Amino acid sequence: MEDLIVADTDVIIDFFTDVHPFAQAVYKIIEKDKLAITSISVFELYAGISGKKRLEQIENFVKNVYIYPLNTIEAAIAGKIFTQLKAKGKLIGNQDILIAGICIANSLPLLTRNVAHFEIIKDIKLIAVNNLS
Repeated sequence: MEDLIVADTDVIIDFFTDVHPFAQAVYKIIEKDKLAITSISVFELYAGISGKKRLEQIENFVKNVYIYPLNTIEAAIAGKIFTQLKAKGKLIGNQDILIAGICIANSLPLLTRNVAHFEIIKDIKLIAVNNLS
């Protein structure tokens, strides 16, 4: 499970809806068996979905990727991120903070369209879509 790349929820939605360039990037990562997501993204993918076709698509997807959970260490790191961002007056969404905590705790890079949300977080490694080969 070395060299895994965590895809943010927005990137996975782009994959499902075939939005370029992220859909192709996710496909390439899947081909290399290097795609991971977080349990937070699993929640976000299921939240509000009621269509049978989309639910089946999500279920098949989550069965075939690595899923990193939110455990105590990840939650503690996320809590520290929240505190740091709040002190700076730059809070972002809680889900993004939790995803960042999981990535940092597991030393995993994150592929996201929401670069502005994540680049203010210390110690997170972001992957640019154009840097994927």
